[in-house]
Amino acid sequence: MKDEVLIEEKPTLAGIEVANPNPLGLTAFALTAFTMSMFSTGLLPESVSNVGLAMGYFFGGAGMLLAGLWAFFTRSTFGATAYCSYGFYFLAYTYYMVEMEKDAENPDKTHVALGVFLLGWTIFTICMTIISYRTFRALFIMFVFLTFDYFFNMVGAWADSKSATKAGGWFGLMAAATALYCAMSIVVTDTWKEEVLPLGHYKA
Repeated sequence: MKDEVLIEEKPTLAGIEVANPNPLGLTAFALTAFTMSMFSTGLLPESVSNVGLAMGYFFGGAGMLLAGLWAFFTRSTFGATAYCSYGFYFLAYTYYMVEMEKDAENPDKTHVALGVFLLGWTIFTICMTIISYRTFRALFIMFVFLTFDYFFNMVGAWADSKSATKAGGWFGLMAAATALYCAMSIVVTDTWKEEVLPLGHYKA
């Protein structure tokens, strides 16, 4: 159905045309995932990881929640579910990272708990990946990368495997790049009134 598609050219609220919330949600996800994945891959040292926590709270968390709430008003069920869910994920994950540092004396307990946490998000992301196939191809590809990101991070946390976590980080970077491409495509299309960056819309 059309109202299930993430992209809406002219969303309306009470008969008034409103801005598309999708670029905000996608950009918030892209930049937060990029920042956090830089630490997972080892490209940035853990000594400066607090910048990832800040992004998790304020852009990935708050930014995606705002986009998700606005998506509710534009009647985008998929967008509202995705943005609000992953917005809450970033808030919960960031909070847990902060609390886990306080419980550093019990590493076995914390890494297994994180693995269980990420298992739930892996299952949820698989479901969203399947559903996203009926939106547009670029978004579907992003969700495929994101599924592998969650899966490898889940394995890395549960098995305390740095190599698996690193693999998850690389998939996170690919998901971030694809999400930013989707966001910029929507902004360019809305601003220039032509699709310069193709998204591969699903055709029934």
